[in-house]
Amino acid sequence: MTRLLLCILAFIATTLAQAQTKIAVISDTHVMSPELIINDGTAWQNFLKSDRKLLDYSQGVYDVLIEKFLTDKPDILLITGDLTKDGEKLSHQYVVAGLDRLREAGIRVYVIPGNHDRGTEKAFIFDNENKSNAEVVSDTDFENLYQNYGYNSASVRDSTTLTYACEPLRGLVLIGIDSGNHGSLSTTTLNWVSYQAEKARNEGKQVIAMMHHPLFPHVNNLDQFMGSYCVNDHDNVRNRLIDAGIRVVLTGHVHMSDIAKDYNAELTDSIYDVNTGSPISYPCDYRVMTLSEDMKQLSISTEHVSELPSDEDFANTAKTRLQNYVQKYATNIISNEMFANILSAMITLHAEGNENESSDSRSLISLYEMGSSTLKSNASIIAKLNTRGLTLEDAEAMMYSMLEDKSSYGVEGRENQTNDLRLDIEMPDLQNPISIP
Repeated sequence: MTRLLLCILAFIATTLAQAQTKIAVISDTHVMSPELIINDGTAWQNFLKSDRKLLDYSQGVYDVLIEKFLTDKPDILLITGDLTKDGEKLSHQYVVAGLDRLREAGIRVYVIPGNHDRGTEKAFIFDNENKSNAEVVSDTDFENLYQNYGYNSASVRDSTTLTYACEPLRGLVLIGIDSGNHGSLSTTTLNWVSYQAEKARNEGKQVIAMMHHPLFPHVNNLDQFMGSYCVNDHDNVRNRLIDAGIRVVLTGHVHMSDIAKDYNAELTDSIYDVNTGSPISYPCDYRVMTLSEDMKQLSISTEHVSELPSDEDFANTAKTRLQNYVQKYATNIISNEMFANILSAMITLHAEGNENESSDSRSLISLYEMGSSTLKSNASIIAKLNTRGLTLEDAEAMMYSMLEDKSSYGVEGRENQTNDLRLDIEMPDLQNPISIP
């Protein structure tokens, strides 16, 4: 009897697992075709030194991910932009070749462009000490290249951007939002997105959105410090998406996995921005999500690319590269070794996620508070902050927000602390339709 019961339970568990939908999410792969380096030399090596991304590993990391997904067989793979190094046609062709293998294995793949996917001023071919411009893709080229990955007749399209909506799974509508190169959504596109979400909800369907730029700041004042860190007019965009019945937006761009929750203007409803890091920036993250059979719960976990055939200690390679880059950057801004060390350690903790759970976070706060009088008396540092529109108090709020892992730090009713790496999200009730104006 006991053996029969165990067999029945095992059968039930297997059936339930099969009924769930497994969704993998990657972002900012920044794949660089090997054909872009004719001869390795000073031009390529100098370029690498100026960038924190592990571009020299991008092809290898991408290949490992493709093999991983072929083995694990998620039902759906979503890529939230910056598929290529700088929009080079050769790099896009390399990406598509990998996605074609997944499609042939029965995995449904959907992509959106990021700010590096339609060509930048850094799209080069490298040859010893020389570099020349590489051919880049246009919007039309992008559509044609990714016609099997969101841009075919199975999708409905916004007429002005590469934004689309489709139904990858019966009852689930995916809205891929093109946030452009600078995080801008026109009123026309925002209206189109809202309508598609409202329409889906009134048809009793669940909705997930994805776009490249974060929906709102996860760290206080970081949008001022980093320029196009998140979408422009983010309060309005956030409110519109919440009103349309969207509970989850998958984003990228920042190269650090962080999940934050924010609320509408009235604080009566909320939305999660699930920001996924880059597999070529420490700690080299990607997400694996499970959507329950009734589509009422989305469970998120975080995985890492920690080793490669060419580098079994890839995790340490990636961490060292990030720390060295931030240390150099921080020293240039702050010109104070102690505070540069604090900033480097702080960014590393932020990259790893759930900063509030680390004893290192509390130690960094104590170190800062012990030496803050030195910082406050440094006119040069204050002047540099002011050039970015920040006061020292703004910078302190940014630091505490990051190290305590709190979005909307200190804002009553809006402050939130969310697990960055593992989270279960209750999705909207499918029996509660939205009124379309």
